[in-house]
Amino acid sequence: MKKIKGFTLSELMVSLAVIGILVAVVTPTIMKTRPDKNKMMIKKAYYITENVVTSLINDTTLYPDNTFFCSNGGSGGTCYYGFDDENSATYEGTNYSGKTKFPKLFAAKLNVKNRVSDYKYETSDGIKWIFDEADNNTAISNGWTQGTAPANNCRILLVDVNGDAAPNALQASDPDDFDRFRIEICSNGKMKVKDDDSKAQGYVTINASVVGND
Repeated sequence: MKKIKGFTLSELMVSLAVIGILVAVVTPTIMKTRPDKNKMMIKKAYYITENVVTSLINDTTLYPDNTFFCSNGGSGGTCYYGFDDENSATYEGTNYSGKTKFPKLFAAKLNVKNRVSDYKYETSDGIKWIFDEADNNTAISNGWTQGTAPANNCRILLVDVNGDAAPNALQASDPDDFDRFRIEICSNGKMKVKDDDSKAQGYVTINASVVGND
């Protein structure tokens, strides 16, 4: 009878060692090619914000175009550049005015699952939108200053792309694993990701028509 030869223990050990080396070499490459969920959610949140802000600033029933009076020294009417107009306006049967006008209108455009306050909302996709989070002693709950040039009249929207899940960190505190970033929104509707959140800036495609502080 012909004897069947198998692998020796040494051969098995060598094979396992080779497989282990291959796994160690290939795994980092595979991990890099996997989509980063937080990265995708940052892009999603930015584009949602971009669409909502553009929709609001272009709705003259909510924010009438009073920029003429700004360039005319306020003669003949009140100077408003956009979101600094906190006068009463109606959207879908609800009245909005004052400091909560913009954040409430913003939320009205979203699929809000949980309203924590007039300045904090959570949408059905798990994103938290936070308007009253202090940033360098400036909070969006302060509103915009009426008639101030937009370049100097911006507020912060803090976005947490996975809600209460860890790490609840900005890039500054956790450069390799962050789920929060901040968007500057100026009174004339111009917006951009804050410079301190440079990685988040890199995740989004800059649209020159709505981004900037001009």
